[in-house]
Amino acid sequence: MLIAIAGPDGAGKSTLSKTLAQALRRRGFDAVRLDRFDILDAEVSPASAFIAADVLTVRQAVLAMPSASARLLFILWSIATTVSQVATGDPDRIIIHDSYWMKHTAAEIIFGANEQAALAATSLLPRPDLVFHFKVPAETLLARKPDDRVPYECGMDPLCAPESFLSHQRKIQSLLEDWSRREGWLEVDGQQPLEQLEADLIGHIEAHLLNRQGAARARALT
Repeated sequence: MLIAIAGPDGAGKSTLSKTLAQALRRRGFDAVRLDRFDILDAEVSPASAFIAADVLTVRQAVLAMPSASARLLFILWSIATTVSQVATGDPDRIIIHDSYWMKHTAAEIIFGANEQAALAATSLLPRPDLVFHFKVPAETLLARKPDDRVPYECGMDPLCAPESFLSHQRKIQSLLEDWSRREGWLEVDGQQPLEQLEADLIGHIEAHLLNRQGAARARALT
């Protein structure tokens, strides 16, 4: 089972994905949390062990790539590589992916990648069973990141001005909302307390698992 946590920068994706994986493990599930930089973890992704660099070096190298399309293809490759390796083994494993392709694809489209081609590339990745779309006002996102913004989150503004951050995040939100309506993602109020968010998402996951089990039984009967 693959779960994607989608949302703009500062929406709480990383915090919630870690908390959610821990909560599922406490309930006895084999839950794994991933993000795009797990390509640097030799235990998670042996196939990418040829990348002998740390996260900061890789992050800077990706930002230095000559085009939005080049960055996006690398990011999508990193996601596909880790998910495909972790998905092997236990058929009951639950993979929770921080961001998955959604936010990065939206950002690179804003930076110049062709939207139709970008979305076609994302279709090569495994389709998530559930997508939780975190919705948070841009002003709240800014308040959550008062002094730790980076140019990539601010439309490549090297000064990371608040206005640049707000403008860029609103563009990301617009694309995510369009895709959410089109694909039927589960929209989540990202301003709720963490405990409430965890409980709500666990409820959706357990309901989805029950539906899958019911469908499997029905197929067996027929």
